Amino acid sequence: MFKKIFAACLSLIFVGFLFNTQAAADEIVLSISGNGGGSDNSVAVAANTTTTVTQTNNADVSNDVSSNANTGDNTTSSNNGEASITTGDATSTTSINNQGINSNYVDDSCGCVDNPLNLKISGNGTDSVNNIDTGVNNSTNAYQSNSAQITNNVNNSANTGYNTANNNNGNVVIDTGNALAVVGIKNKNINFGNSTIGSVMEMISVSISGNGDGSINLVKLLFDNSINYENKNLAIIFNNVINIANTGGNTANNNNGAVLIATGDAVSVVNIANENINGSKVNLCDCKITPPVLPPPGGGDPIIPPTGSQPSPSGGSSITQNAGSVLGAAIGTILPATGGGYLLLLMTIFCLTLFLVGGYLRFGSGISPPVAYAV
Repeated sequence: MFKKIFAACLSLIFVGFLFNTQAAADEIVLSISGNGGGSDNSVAVAANTTTTVTQTNNADVSNDVSSNANTGDNTTSSNNGEASITTGDATSTTSINNQGINSNYVDDSCGCVDNPLNLKISGNGTDSVNNIDTGVNNSTNAYQSNSAQITNNVNNSANTGYNTANNNNGNVVIDTGNALAVVGIKNKNINFGNSTIGSVMEMISVSISGNGDGSINLVKLLFDNSINYENKNLAIIFNNVINIANTGGNTANNNNGAVLIATGDAVSVVNIANENINGSKVNLCDCKITPPVLPPPGGGDPIIPPTGSQPSPSGGSSITQNAGSVLGAAIGTILPATGGGYLLLLMTIFCLTLFLVGGYLRFGSGISPPVAYAV
């Protein structure tokens, strides 16, 4: 009979935990209640959460460009009549675009926790000592490292010149077109880190109520929330450009007629843009802790513990936050409460079941044999 009752109790508790999974995820309850006079009860809980993100990017980019546009270097010499050289335009254009190299992004979902933490000491007997010691440690670490080495080598040439017309027996005309050499290099958004980090518990409820005379009740809350962010960026950029636009170097010698050399325009354009090199952005979450209201043991106005100020970032990109600690102690006082959960109910049922089983074993297990038979 005892085995059946014990198995039924275990099954009830197990089923209760299955259906109480969502409640446990939504609410954390630490409770000391219903203990007898003179008892000494303690609960110590340490919750540690650590999030570490490490990102490393290395980029080695090399662009080697050689561009040549030529309509020159023409020759007409030793002719018995008129000589004419007409060249078209020569255009050489080179464009290099290095953009969006090494980009890191970390999103810790702001780390703000909606789950309440409820601490409750209630209904304990006279002269009992009840202590809840809770430590919450949230640590978020984000390390980003970017390294980029970019080399741009450009040799750009546009030529309509170096034309030759010598030793002709007539009129000579050399007419060159325009020479245009254009180089454009853009190095943009190189090595950029963006992080949104933060971690802190939001809702806290502390309740000390209904305890017997002379009882000592202590609730200790210790918070250590740290955020460490480090971003290292290294960029080495070389832009080597040789740009030549030529319409000259034309020759017309020893001719027996009129000589005309007309050159077009020579335009050389170099455009290098280095933009947004090595950038870092950090968004710290604004998760606030609402401190519990502590009524003093002797009455009077409630005491609201200071929340402390959030330290500002300093010393490069390394940031540390400390939320401080809250300590509440009272004798026979009442603090704000949010109620219990299924876990406390199941533990109460479990204790009552053990009490009933003990009574059954004590009074319903049969009569002990006489002393004579026992000897």
